[in-house]
Amino acid sequence: MICSENKKLSVEYNTRLTGFRTTSSQCYFASVSGKLRTVKVNCPTCGKVAYVNNGYHAVEDSIITQLGLNIRIAQFTCKNCGTRWSTNREVIDELISKEKDFVKSLMLGCVRAGLSLQKSSAVVAETTGKDYSSQYLNELYINMLEQVKQEKFSSASGVYHYDEQFLLVNGEEKCRLTVKDVVIGKVIADMQTENAQKETLRKALSTALEGLPVEAFIVDMKQIYPELLEELFPKVKIQWCIFHLYKLIWKELRDEFGKKVPLVQLYNAYTLFNIFFNHDAELEKLNELMKKFETLRTKDWKSNDEVEKSLRKGFAEFVKALKKERRRKGQNVLRRTREESEKLFADIVAMAGLFPKKLQKRIRFVQENWDRFTLFQRDSRVQPTNNGLEHYFAATLSKTEKKDFRSAATVVRELNAFRAEWNGHRLFKPAATLAQLLKLAGTLFLAFQFG
Repeated sequence: MICSENKKLSVEYNTRLTGFRTTSSQCYFASVSGKLRTVKVNCPTCGKVAYVNNGYHAVEDSIITQLGLNIRIAQFTCKNCGTRWSTNREVIDELISKEKDFVKSLMLGCVRAGLSLQKSSAVVAETTGKDYSSQYLNELYINMLEQVKQEKFSSASGVYHYDEQFLLVNGEEKCRLTVKDVVIGKVIADMQTENAQKETLRKALSTALEGLPVEAFIVDMKQIYPELLEELFPKVKIQWCIFHLYKLIWKELRDEFGKKVPLVQLYNAYTLFNIFFNHDAELEKLNELMKKFETLRTKDWKSNDEVEKSLRKGFAEFVKALKKERRRKGQNVLRRTREESEKLFADIVAMAGLFPKKLQKRIRFVQENWDRFTLFQRDSRVQPTNNGLEHYFAATLSKTEKKDFRSAATVVRELNAFRAEWNGHRLFKPAATLAQLLKLAGTLFLAFQFG
């Protein structure tokens, strides 16, 4: 046997690998019959190097047997004290451990990419060529997520997105409460609460933001939020999500006019949208289409409906093209300055009587809550919408109101994992790459015969 310190292995004249070292520098010898023992054999009790061979036991771990390897662990009896022992099998356990870690990593990657546990189990089995029970793989996944801990923040910007989602746990509705820092982009809290009642939210928010600065919140237009947040944080400022204002305007138009909103009412809606964001292009297009409608208008109301339907379709295509162009250029709709918004809104208030009754009420509502819609124009850290949090929801649990979880523990595991991933933490780091796993398995293939 020739030993090489550089290669950390030894080779017999027949070129078969018979001696090798592990990562812990333990040196092993593999006999021709497939028996594994350490090069140095010392009694674990008295330390004497005086022993007799006492047979062997076969390695029956599934990863070894499915690789087709026939490995036998040598057994000894000490001549001095009579102790019986088996040789150290660290090299075998190292392969088993790394293979398990690789499977964990593969399973986790499949599930976090959106595959169901059942489909993820099938992918793992097909990829590794090894038969695992779905229950075993599911337990591996659950154990990994249970090890994810909630990150505790010691500092934050003081400006937060806040929103709730509703989950089904065994058919019972539960509340998902989420706080995201606007400036640093980190999710401060993502937790489950029993309900969305004021007192429940108060306790959860108080715990989540304990010790952190609180200056402003961006929230949906629920009337409970200003009261709740101002009670908790007396100096807090509120920015109502303008996107939700737009959704209410659309709803009120559809409630009054149905799906076929007339061009003139589309113009009214975009006039309100134009207060905080620049929608001049849409207003110019609508003005052009309304003029065209007047030239094509007849005494036949059915014909007029068809004409207006065609013009509405043309406007929808125009809006879609604008969005596509902005997306291609990486642009957003331009925000209005505070001065622009004040001037445009003053003009709207002056001619409010020309709007439908529901929109007249909406105009008065905006006027009464002007400071809560314009905080973003007075503080550059504040965003005009809650879209930053909506993006987080979309990247984690999309359509969560339709997702039915089996238990509250499942929700906690998933929310902890979502939050950790979003905040840039790796959920699980395997002890070995595939290349390292193959290298170790290859060494065993060289050292031992096939079964």
